[in-house]
Amino acid sequence: TAAATLECFTVNFTITDLPYTSDLENPDSAKFNATKSVMNTLLHQLLKESSIGPAFQGCVTTAFRYG
Repeated sequence: TAAATLECFTVNFTITDLPYTSDLENPDSAKFNATKSVMNTLLHQLLKESSIGPAFQGCVTTAFRYG
């Protein structure tokens, strides 16, 4: 059998009910880390239940920006 290949991809989306503040630019801020934790949990749940669920390994939030 062939070894599984890990594929990384980027997902961009807009959160319409999260007011943007400069704290979200700083990866060391409490707001960034709290928001990242919530987003990673929600994305993990969503993607685990999707068609890629069996192969899903996890997600990482890298940045928030004003949009």
